[in-house]
Amino acid sequence: MSKISYNEKTYDFDKIRDQLDPTIIEQLEGEYDSDQDFFNTYLVKHHEKFGEQFVVH
Repeated sequence: MSKISYNEKTYDFDKIRDQLDPTIIEQLEGEYDSDQDFFNTYLVKHHEKFGEQFVVH
């Protein structure tokens, strides 16, 4: 299980991934060397699609 950093906290990426938009995930899969790079790009795409910052629940 890999760890990612977001808003000065560390999370298990597998737990965060369940909260991500599946359409955006589909667009990004297979393009990144690390989960942190994937997540950082996801944050940009999430903001573009929804007009707001991603919030971890």
